[in-house]
Amino acid sequence: MATIPLTFIIPAYGRQQKLTRAIGSILSQVVQSVAIIVVDDASPEPLTLPDDFAATGRVRIIRQAENGGPAKARNTGMQAARTDWVSFLDSDDWLLPGTLDLRWRFLEAEESRAAVKGRTVYGCGWQDVMQDGSILRERIPLPAERASDFFQGCWFSPGSCIILNRSDVLREAGGVWESLRRLEDYEWFVRIGLAGFHLKVQDIAGTSIERGSNTSLAAVTEAARSIRQRLQALTPDSRLRRRADSYLFYERAASAWREGRPAAFLYLIARSLLARPRFRLSPLPGWNTRQASGGRA
Repeated sequence: MATIPLTFIIPAYGRQQKLTRAIGSILSQVVQSVAIIVVDDASPEPLTLPDDFAATGRVRIIRQAENGGPAKARNTGMQAARTDWVSFLDSDDWLLPGTLDLRWRFLEAEESRAAVKGRTVYGCGWQDVMQDGSILRERIPLPAERASDFFQGCWFSPGSCIILNRSDVLREAGGVWESLRRLEDYEWFVRIGLAGFHLKVQDIAGTSIERGSNTSLAAVTEAARSIRQRLQALTPDSRLRRRADSYLFYERAASAWREGRPAAFLYLIARSLLARPRFRLSPLPGWNTRQASGGRA
């Protein structure tokens, strides 16, 4: 079985059974990553590895002394990785069979043609899976060529669907902002975009993403305010900041809708549309969406 120079990083808090599924989906691929690093974010009950996983010598758990959130967990994993290329997988998601080989061959082919190596983030599509196991749809995110694309939102599921060059990203853009507990992926990829990276997307569904609980309006509002303040220092371009405002108000509006607060939803979605006028509610670049045929994951 071939080994590829890639490390998987899995932030985890509890979810022992789902974590076992996530790790198993990596170990069952046609090709094997060099390592799988599970960052146990101070779970109340320490996470463990099944004996057969531990016996591979590829999987290890780093347990954090205090809960630091997903940003700190991903940074811990990147600092511990020994390969330039890393991928992330949320603990309640899993790789689809036989897809890692395809994704790695796509990366190698694109890197062989690139004028500057390591400046591309490689994405893929995914299946939206409900908690009862039913597959809702398949989504293939659109690519991003410019920094302004990343300001539109976080539409490509970086927690489970990307491969990036850890060394180049950390040097040029820095790590994930550890103070954020929500929308941390968005803020990170705004900086990655400003550093000149772009996103290429392979037209395959590489992972299954389980839909779970949603974030509260209060938590999203706090994160959005912190990001807006930081963007003042990141870029003088008011057009980019308006794109960010549009997305951040949209995320707050979505949380208000889920909480059954129609007045707050209407106010926030109006603010989003005023920040960036458009003919549809979502400011995101979007996806090519395929309806599932009623199957189960």
